[in-house]
Amino acid sequence: MQMIYLLINVVGATALVFLPGFTAFIAGRDAWVAPLLATLPGLYVILVITSLGQRLHGQTIVQYTETLLGPWLGKIIALSYIIFFLHVNGIIVREFGELIAAALMPRTPQVVYATLMVTVCSYGVYHGLEVLARVMELTYPWLLILFGLILILVAGHMEPSNLLPVLQSDAKTIIHSCLNPIAWRGEVFILGMFFTSLARPDLARRNGFIAVLAVGLILTINALACTAVFGVTTGRLNFATFELVRLAGFGPFLTRLDALWMIIWIVGIFGKVALFHYATVTGTAQLFRLKNYCCIITPLSILLIALSLSQFNSLTSMLSWLTGPWIPYAFLYEMGIPTVLLIVALLKGKKIASRNKLSKN
Repeated sequence: MQMIYLLINVVGATALVFLPGFTAFIAGRDAWVAPLLATLPGLYVILVITSLGQRLHGQTIVQYTETLLGPWLGKIIALSYIIFFLHVNGIIVREFGELIAAALMPRTPQVVYATLMVTVCSYGVYHGLEVLARVMELTYPWLLILFGLILILVAGHMEPSNLLPVLQSDAKTIIHSCLNPIAWRGEVFILGMFFTSLARPDLARRNGFIAVLAVGLILTINALACTAVFGVTTGRLNFATFELVRLAGFGPFLTRLDALWMIIWIVGIFGKVALFHYATVTGTAQLFRLKNYCCIITPLSILLIALSLSQFNSLTSMLSWLTGPWIPYAFLYEMGIPTVLLIVALLKGKKIASRNKLSKN
């Protein structure tokens, strides 16, 4: 269950906030189709990562790149993965800061949000993956329960006519709208960095499939709810889900659920930032053969804060990057390179098997 919650959260923590607007901007009323179709590539990523994990026992993606591609090319690819983890995490920290600034405290500098979040996450990383997994196991069910409650409370604002006509967009438009959800769903490939820590690696594929299907269901329901309430204007909202939460309430005594949702969502962001930070720190320690990763947490945390502040000048530039360069960038590291690694592993496995057969003969 801890693995399932970690993988659901690594996608859902930010996708719930940003994806409804991204997909609705392209597909309009058919925005709910995109997260549904993006489930299939997500299942493919889990299939590839678990196949690699089972073939190369006791190694993370940073380690088996060197095993499969050789010492030089393997080290280069492994280093690029560490940079990818650090870079993406800087964007996640910035996403957190931009939403807090837009929704609650617009005058507070971004450096405050980044420093507080990274400090707490670094403390969690210092105590190990099990602590992060337990935090998600304890808190994520509450986030899902609250999300379900919010959907019930905003039901009065929903207009089924906003969803009609169904599948108005052509196939090309729908496929275009799927690209961003696929890039986001592919983040489950981070399983390759903690596959060796699983108590039941034999159940990894099954649990990964459950997580991807659960994320697909959550994001599809969220897109349907946002479209039913806001219609085609969903595509003009930067934080459509947060605007949906603001409408939730029941009479004069059950209001301001947005504050409660924000608190639990911050815990979800903590889980995502901490997991990517864990991947960066442990990957760096594995690449440089360090016995203990604790000594590099602080310098990498400082670098993460600096990266989150320096990448974008504004929310607009960040959103432009997420709807543009992020897509091929994510596809390369989440699906492209792992697929190549699996092909190499299969070819090497066949060569080893044929050699063993010849030696026996």
